[in-house]
Amino acid sequence: MSPMVVFGLIASVALLAAFALLNLGKLTPDHYTYQALNFVGAGFLTASAANPLNVGVFWTELIWSLLGLYGIINIWLTRRKRSQGGADPSPDAVSTRSEV
Repeated sequence: MSPMVVFGLIASVALLAAFALLNLGKLTPDHYTYQALNFVGAGFLTASAANPLNVGVFWTELIWSLLGLYGIINIWLTRRKRSQGGADPSPDAVSTRSEV
């Protein structure tokens, strides 16, 4: 099995796990685990789409991966700021999306 096939399989498992855990209510977008699964899964799919190049999948997964990285950084910064201010840095207290 080629490395690209292995990357694709790992990516599929990671993305499906993130989606399933989100829909089962086990994770929220404010959890590191959810964002990490998206970052790793999309990153590996980006690598697998690079050879042979599938431009549409490559750019979609690259952007998805970068959004996952943004989520990880946003959670970290929010928790850091709240812990320095004495507020509760628990996953439920962190919001990576704007509320309407």
